[in-house]
Amino acid sequence: MDSKLYKDLVVGRGYNYHYYYSPPALGKPTLLFLHGFPTFSYDWHKQVVFLQPQGYGILVPDLLGAGESAYPLDVQAFRLNGMAQDILDIFAAEGIEKAVGIGHDWGSVLLSRLSLLHPEKFIGFGWIGLCFMEPITVHFDLDAAMVYTKQLLGYEGYSYWEFFLRKDANDIILKNPDSFLQLLYPNDPDAWLDHMVLPGTTSKCIDSDLKLGHPSYMTDEEYAVLRKELVTHGLQSSLNWYHAQVQDVDLEDNLQIPEERWTVRPPSLQIIAVKDCICTPQRARTTMEKWGTVVEYREVPAGHWPHLECAEEVNAALVSWLQGLPIA
Repeated sequence: MDSKLYKDLVVGRGYNYHYYYSPPALGKPTLLFLHGFPTFSYDWHKQVVFLQPQGYGILVPDLLGAGESAYPLDVQAFRLNGMAQDILDIFAAEGIEKAVGIGHDWGSVLLSRLSLLHPEKFIGFGWIGLCFMEPITVHFDLDAAMVYTKQLLGYEGYSYWEFFLRKDANDIILKNPDSFLQLLYPNDPDAWLDHMVLPGTTSKCIDSDLKLGHPSYMTDEEYAVLRKELVTHGLQSSLNWYHAQVQDVDLEDNLQIPEERWTVRPPSLQIIAVKDCICTPQRARTTMEKWGTVVEYREVPAGHWPHLECAEEVNAALVSWLQGLPIA
């Protein structure tokens, strides 16, 4: 990604956003890419280098707590309504009337909020792994969520949150960065069954500095970029994605969104990562069948990072789907 194409904007809430922007060629839409945790805009580099030369406009922000954007420690900064407005502020600064939104992980959660509040700004939505997420309208109980996933999946799918919510999580991650990165980006997706979705196992892995091995879908250079970002900035701010949910930061806003707005009306592409034990294929299909209107499904043999693990397949699926979307 060309460093000269990055810009900075202080949005209406007062936070600086650092973002990559390349305008579209005539007749092509702009693609908004929203990354998840624990990464930054670079997460989408395999899509950018493939799609930008084809004339697609590209907008890839570092979200709050990542890259060269602001690093607020106040959990209220991570209100989904507020971050959705931040994205629209970037749209306004660049004169973007409509875009195709593409999200992964927490980026899909933010994209869901944009779908709920501002569907008129989007031509379509691409969900990479994690699908559309409807608003949570009751207190989020982490223990209850683990009981539910145990019943549904046979394991406590939210177990790793216990480590991320520890007061010393950022310190331990910075002490053992390779253990953390090799767990979050496992070479074998099944490693999460041993170290992410069983109570206490994430803490045990990172506390003990267990290294699971370099992910085969990353070059040494790509891994070094992620490692440098991690040790330079840490994750104290971006861990607020998790704190915000357990503290019900969005609950009041969620209760104001009528259920008729939950339907995802623009066309959707759902990339299903068949080896992801957290953002599961079952969850993606069940959710999109309930809330989607026009949904195309593509399965790829990947874990949590399909756009990295199976970049060629994901890129081909995106182009095929994009070619069928109306531009206006």
